[in-house]
Amino acid sequence: MTARSSILNRVRIALANREVVAHPGSFEGWRPSTHPGNPTEQFTEMFEAAGGEVVSFKTQVEASLWVRGFLADFNSFSVGELARDRLNEDAEPDEWTEEMDPSVVEAGVSLAFGAVAETGSLIMTPQDGRRAQLLPPVHVVFVDQAKIYETLSEGLVALKNELLPGDKEGGELPSAVGLHSGPSKSADIGQVLVKGVHGPGRVVTVIVESH
Repeated sequence: MTARSSILNRVRIALANREVVAHPGSFEGWRPSTHPGNPTEQFTEMFEAAGGEVVSFKTQVEASLWVRGFLADFNSFSVGELARDRLNEDAEPDEWTEEMDPSVVEAGVSLAFGAVAETGSLIMTPQDGRRAQLLPPVHVVFVDQAKIYETLSEGLVALKNELLPGDKEGGELPSAVGLHSGPSKSADIGQVLVKGVHGPGRVVTVIVESH
């Protein structure tokens, strides 16, 4: 028996004899298990508590117009693949251009798969890429109100079951899933909270009520 086989065999024996522990169930920490309002209200409350910003619009056209106006204050921006159609809706073909050099991009625009009410998190898939999601100091994210889930478990199950762009069949999670709960922040040095350390220092969620 080789050393590798011996190690793997010991691992198998250890796992076979390990006590089976029941799943602890839903998280019952400081977050309330239920919310007196609705998932959208709870997400907004949690996301803003983490330092994020939330705006809401009735239609995608209204949301797109607001985002285009918001981005007018920036010299350069990057639009993710999934967000492109949302941003260009109701716009002339030559009306909207974007700066693609990631070294000078000041803002990024993405489309979230959904959001989680209990944690105030956006569920991000890799299609829009780091150039729009993580590199710019300002991140603007579209999310459909119908995809704001009460729990993380519900959101991940929905993500697994939905056929994502580029997939041949559903039933599997994408290669990477990001949970963005407000702006990037860290207090590693001297326990002083600093925003924008490992990603955007400002994150704006744009909720679209009807798409």
